[in-house]
Amino acid sequence: MVQTQTINFLLPSLHPNTLVDLAFPVPTLGLVPSAPEPIIQHLPIKYDKHQPIGRSKFLVKSITSSNEDQIIIADDKFQVSTLNISSLHEENPAPPLIVKQDNVKGRSKDVWAGIVNVQGGVVSALTSGHLTYHSTTSSSAEPPSGSSSSSTNPTRSVPSPLQCLTSTSLLPNSFVTAGKEVDVSIWDIERTFGSSNSEVSKTWDNGKRKKIVYEAGQTWQAKNVPQNNLSLRQPINHLSLTYLNDSPHFLVSGTKAGTIRRYDTRQRKPLSDWKVAREGGIGCVASGIDHELFFSDHSNLLGSLDLRTGKILYAYSSMTCTPHQLLPLPLLNPEKDHEPAIRRIGLGSISSDATFRLHSSTNPPKEESMKSNFGGEGKKGEILKIVGGIGIGQGLFRGYSERDIKQDKPEKKNKGEIGDERDEEEDDDEDDELDEEQVWDNINEVVEDKGKLPLDEDDEDYSSESDIGEEDKVIIKSKPKKKVRKV
Repeated sequence: MVQTQTINFLLPSLHPNTLVDLAFPVPTLGLVPSAPEPIIQHLPIKYDKHQPIGRSKFLVKSITSSNEDQIIIADDKFQVSTLNISSLHEENPAPPLIVKQDNVKGRSKDVWAGIVNVQGGVVSALTSGHLTYHSTTSSSAEPPSGSSSSSTNPTRSVPSPLQCLTSTSLLPNSFVTAGKEVDVSIWDIERTFGSSNSEVSKTWDNGKRKKIVYEAGQTWQAKNVPQNNLSLRQPINHLSLTYLNDSPHFLVSGTKAGTIRRYDTRQRKPLSDWKVAREGGIGCVASGIDHELFFSDHSNLLGSLDLRTGKILYAYSSMTCTPHQLLPLPLLNPEKDHEPAIRRIGLGSISSDATFRLHSSTNPPKEESMKSNFGGEGKKGEILKIVGGIGIGQGLFRGYSERDIKQDKPEKKNKGEIGDERDEEEDDDEDDELDEEQVWDNINEVVEDKGKLPLDEDDEDYSSESDIGEEDKVIIKSKPKKKVRKV
């Protein structure tokens, strides 16, 4: 057993009421990277007095609970379940246990738009615009009051259809929504779930009609990009959304038009709108380090974008499927891995072919060296390992840990055993040669028997060669020469 540092993930499974615990030993990055085999554990979920969960669609880690090893799952049965899981440092992890479960009433054609962490719990959203606040604190902590729903969980309806949802720990009192003809909007938790749905927004201010009418609880809404060169309004259709690291003001969205839009919440107009997709829209965006943004479109394009220039730094050429989620990894060695143009283990992805991929990445270059080739030898981004049997949904990165891994060494054979194997091979060759000799001897005997004359016939009738036709002559094939084996 060898103590090895691992990269740990918790992922959805293809089977209901099951999760996949995946641990990768840290690969070595060189000119030809080598990745050891991962540790895969399928974890059945104990539901006790609750209902078993279906296939996991969204999975987030609770950040407000006193229990650090607590996760929230939204499944295909429209259930939001809170689970306690074992710590990374336990050698024999116990199965996950459901400690709380809520049901969300969805329409017939509803699907999940997302689930995000906020202060005191999580917010789940359906494509129909139905929002629900789920508390993860103790029972003594009360959820926001004044809910329009009679249920224990406050609910709210907002403009729809929604297609993406995000939040940041830097602004725990708010979350962000976007969708089809629903521009990027920021919502305040207390005002969204603490006000009545029948509250009328102010459309007039000092005798003047407002250009933008905010819903109750809405604190900011982005403005659409300008009209195109034909003076036509460009449609609003956001497919993915994320905050940039270490900034509560910068947002990035991926659109169905194949563009990436960057926003500053201190103003409403988009800062940039870059066309980067090869085919279809931008289905996933994830913030890397510094000025790096990982993105994927609806084909098999997965790449890294430089937010300073809007140009693609590199792409993963060996991708053969469409990524459904991107999991950027924090720095393993902050002092060493933060340098520009350094290769590292930087990304994980869940794809449409039910596989999880671990990728290498290269940090963005310095501003003065952006025009030159950076990253040194080897590919800037490549696939290190592929694991199948993963459900199509969203997983989470659990962190780095140390695990005891058994390394299997190849068995070494003694010289005597090697010599015995050679003798056996030579004996087999000799037996094959003897078999071939017997076959040729049998063929010669058969041919000689066919060429002999009958004993009861006169010798005179068969003594003349002229009486025998060409077709009656028997040709006896000679035995081929035996090839000499080179010793």
